[in-house]
Parts: sequence; structure tokens; C-alpha cells
Amino acid sequence: MNYRHSPLSVQGTPPLRGAPRPGDRLPDAAVSLGGAPRRLHELLAGPGVHLLLQRDAAPPPPQVVTGSQVSVLRLANSPGRGLVGVRPDGHVGFQCGADDPAGLTDWLALIGVASHPVRV
Repeated sequence: MNYRHSPLSVQGTPPLRGAPRPGDRLPDAAVSLGGAPRRLHELLAGPGVHLLLQRDAAPPPPQVVTGSQVSVLRLANSPGRGLVGVRPDGHVGFQCGADDPAGLTDWLALIGVASHPVRV
């Protein structure tokens, strides 16, 4: 089951190759945040939206990750500059293969986490 055609499933620019597509359920995997490996689904068990950054990804704009609704996790064992936004239901809502702050903020506004798109 996937939600690839949902308006809440947004592909950023450029696409992140080899990752689940927007609308797909995020599979569980062993990941490292810089320490011992952990299970991805365990890290995502808390409420809210989770932004998974690849090791060399630019951090999201600070005004985007305010409050407790958005958590940011940098995956030390995932090389690249991409980002995956995971919805509270465990499905990928947004992904991009490089820095796409406009696409990310538009998606966060679309799902109600940001009050309006923040242009940087």
C-alpha cells in the first residue's frame, strides 16, 4: 500500500535516488546517528514529522524546525546530501537528493507543520 498520488506526497528537486519514493512506507533499517546502530522505526516512534538527513545534507532552515512538531535526525551511515521527510503515519511525504529549502518548507506548510511557506 502506498500514497504516491496523494497531494501530501511531494518529490523535491533533485530526486533522491535509491530511497523510498514519496507516498511509500518507510522501511525499517539499522542506522547510526554517530553512535551505536539503532533501528530507524524506534527513532521515529515519537509523534510529529521527522526529517532524515543524509550525512552531508545541509541542515533545514532554522525557522522551519521550530517547536516539537519537527525532529531532525542526521544519519551518519547514509552518505549523500539528501533529505527524507517522514509523516506521522510512517510514510515518506517529501524527499530530495540535495538542498531544496523551498520544496521542504512548502511541504511542511502543506501538511500543517509550518503556518505558511518560508522562503529563504
